[in-house]
Amino acid sequence: MISNNFPTTRIPQSQIQILVQQFSNRMPFGSPPTRHVYQKAVDQLLAFSKSRAFRFTPADFERFRLWLINEKKLSNNTVNTYLTATRRFCEFLVDLGVLQKNPAWSVHGSAQNYRVSRIPLSEVAKIISAIDRSSVLGRRDYAFLDLMFECGASISELILADIGDLKRSGKKVELHVKPKGAISKREVIKLTESASGALFDYIDSRGMVSADDALFTTVRAGRSMKVRLSMRGVRAAMRKRLRTDSSADLRLDSIRTYCVVRLMHQGKTSEEIRGVMRFKSNLPFRKIMTNTKVMADAK
Repeated sequence: MISNNFPTTRIPQSQIQILVQQFSNRMPFGSPPTRHVYQKAVDQLLAFSKSRAFRFTPADFERFRLWLINEKKLSNNTVNTYLTATRRFCEFLVDLGVLQKNPAWSVHGSAQNYRVSRIPLSEVAKIISAIDRSSVLGRRDYAFLDLMFECGASISELILADIGDLKRSGKKVELHVKPKGAISKREVIKLTESASGALFDYIDSRGMVSADDALFTTVRAGRSMKVRLSMRGVRAAMRKRLRTDSSADLRLDSIRTYCVVRLMHQGKTSEEIRGVMRFKSNLPFRKIMTNTKVMADAK
């Protein structure tokens, strides 16, 4: 609930522009893509505040949220990211003494979408296992999808990971990853035997690698390059892998969701699934359960 009892602060547009520039110059967190998105977010906030009586209150940020959804037609995930960026910007203003309190903390985005395509779990497993692994490219794509399907890794986590983020824990292999928007690689993905085998098979096929090399790189003329695989590159490559007559609507983003469905079929508890997927609450799990039931009823 948004409080009406909040100190208002009217900042001239010229000063807001200066503060936005200072915030951009001092952004110490996240990867370059994250900083780019945060810059776009504060630019949108600047544009929104120009033609309105913006006084940095929670109500103003609620109007900003609705503007992003209704006027800019942004997706829920993008809106959530923009709100995170504006919360950090306001926290920056609090640190400078420009604001007394952060007005954006109480404004929350929409729940993220966790989609389950109209494809049985067994069919998804067949699609991934059918990838030809006779080339470096095939081994890379299979390892990437297997980490999502077997271990619940997200696209951004795999893109940002390095070879040196792989750690041995007894007989197990762990991948230390950086959650979206975070500074450090503070979360751990425990690799299954299948995912570990596929990943090291891909790494071995690349030849000489160092700890600082990206975990997943581009492939040119059948050879693995040193260039980190980008989000656009991943989506383009996996779109081809997931495009078959029976899986026209199988999206890359849904592969991680199918990991939850697979764990449910194995009889794992909600707490065990949260641990594997690194969910902070039961909300994503409940949404996936609901979507899975809807798909089953539709059949």
